[in-house]
Amino acid sequence: MDKIMRIITVILLMAVVYGQTAQVQIVHNSPSPTVDIYVDGSLAIEDVAYRASTGLVDLPLSTEVGVAPANGEIIATFPFELVENETYVVVASGIVGTEGEYAFDLLASSLDEEAQDSESFALKVMHGVTDAPAVDIYADGALLVENLAFGDFQGYLQVPVGDYTLDVTAHGTTASVASFSAPLATFGGASGVVYASGFLNPQESDSSFTLILTTPNGDVVELPAAESALALSEEFYSVPNKFIVMQNFPNPFNPSTTIKYDIQENAPVQVTVYDIMGNTVKNLYNGYQVSGLKSIDWDATNNTGDLISSGMYFYKVQVGESYEIKRMMYLK
Repeated sequence: MDKIMRIITVILLMAVVYGQTAQVQIVHNSPSPTVDIYVDGSLAIEDVAYRASTGLVDLPLSTEVGVAPANGEIIATFPFELVENETYVVVASGIVGTEGEYAFDLLASSLDEEAQDSESFALKVMHGVTDAPAVDIYADGALLVENLAFGDFQGYLQVPVGDYTLDVTAHGTTASVASFSAPLATFGGASGVVYASGFLNPQESDSSFTLILTTPNGDVVELPAAESALALSEEFYSVPNKFIVMQNFPNPFNPSTTIKYDIQENAPVQVTVYDIMGNTVKNLYNGYQVSGLKSIDWDATNNTGDLISSGMYFYKVQVGESYEIKRMMYLK
């Protein structure tokens, strides 16, 4: 009888041990092909596409997650120690085959399944763009997230339900690099993770920069582009009183665009193109001009004659001591 009781006890203990799980949502944000997910060496989830999310899945507390190209061999494994009954989001990020800061990795963070009340949306933000600097994010012109670097998560924010315009800027500036519409009016009581995806300056075969919203049940929404809710800050904009700068045309452009401006009196003029980090890309003009309508063509090359990468750029027209800056987009 004692032996039988010991066996029953062992079985019960094993059931408790193996019954201990945590719930995990997996997000595929590494710019690579569709993948399969393995748990402790066994195939668990098949054909997870780029920018797709799973719902919440139960995983053992001590587990090893492997990632493989669909129908291929495992290329990377990551051990996890989880807490029983807790929920997590795990984001596949970085670039396969790259070493260092931007190497392929699985990044984990806590996950809330709902907001604090029915009038709020629980928002977590993650920076998953390898070629973007630390960023600030504004919601309808108000600072929401500050100094978020690649691979970092912003803890949950309880955002009042509503429709917002999200502006992404380089940290410390208010010049919007990209703007998106976040329709959250119908998400009362819900939660989600918004992550930055793609490349700020994509090559021909790369995915462009965007924001993706995913919810714990695995729903995925790519936030649509929108007009910025931010005015250019004084750092990037000076109100001119003696000239007018038109928006370049075409915009977005490929292979070239035309910048037009009208100066009211003779003056020294500089026309310069910058990237989003403020680095000079191309000096288009530096000289003295008489009053009148002027135009300059730009063929998307830099000062060394090389073709630039796709992405957002700024052009600055300075007349005397005044200047104005406008945004433009080059697409390959």
